[in-house]
Amino acid sequence: MQIDYPLVQPHGEIRQLLPDFFYLPGTARVAPAAAVNRNMGIIRCGDELVLVNPVRLRPALEEKLEDLGRIRHAVRLGYFHGCDDLYYRDRYNLTFWSQPHSDHYPAPAADALLREGGECPVPGGYFFEFSHGRHPEAALLVPACGGLLITCDALQYWDSWRGCNWCGKNLLRLAGFHRGMQVAPTWCARMTPAGANPRRWLREDFERLLELPFLHFIAAHGSFCADRAHEEVAAAVERRFFPG
Repeated sequence: MQIDYPLVQPHGEIRQLLPDFFYLPGTARVAPAAAVNRNMGIIRCGDELVLVNPVRLRPALEEKLEDLGRIRHAVRLGYFHGCDDLYYRDRYNLTFWSQPHSDHYPAPAADALLREGGECPVPGGYFFEFSHGRHPEAALLVPACGGLLITCDALQYWDSWRGCNWCGKNLLRLAGFHRGMQVAPTWCARMTPAGANPRRWLREDFERLLELPFLHFIAAHGSFCADRAHEEVAAAVERRFFPG
């Protein structure tokens, strides 16, 4: 049976950010005329690769990805992401990780369940779960280089609007996004039950997140934050949940 996978969206080149961590800056269409950036993380563990927040690539870039190592795992961290997961699962027969009920994109079914503190495809890695949201969301802590925190939508760092078109950039601004580290306002709204106060409902998860040791950060949207990520996240949590 032929499957009509989502088409490849415009994307850039694979770039190395840390000794065994690479990323691919892609795009996502969030409205008919609005595109924003969308990142895939690539973790190299020996001769194997773990893809985080997968983004489908052009054939020439797929070959470059394969040159980095054998693609063995794909990880879905966010409920609202996953349009390219089935493509990777079918093409590479990899192990697909996701949380229970992370079914906004119902296929593929998880081969391995992502649970906080549970088994992780990255040696020494740690899965964190945002437990208070209406939908599943997780983060991955990679222990190398002082700690790298990878999120999906919950936390985002924007040092520019690179990868967004004019409509996408202004749509983000209208939604409350700004340059710098932030707890994503649209994510908070979607994760908080009707009538609940998002400052109280989600605060405990972010306080727990700050207990993790990390220096670097990247999300499924935005930019890479090197060396000072923990202090930037702490300041963003303070602004969102403890406004002066």
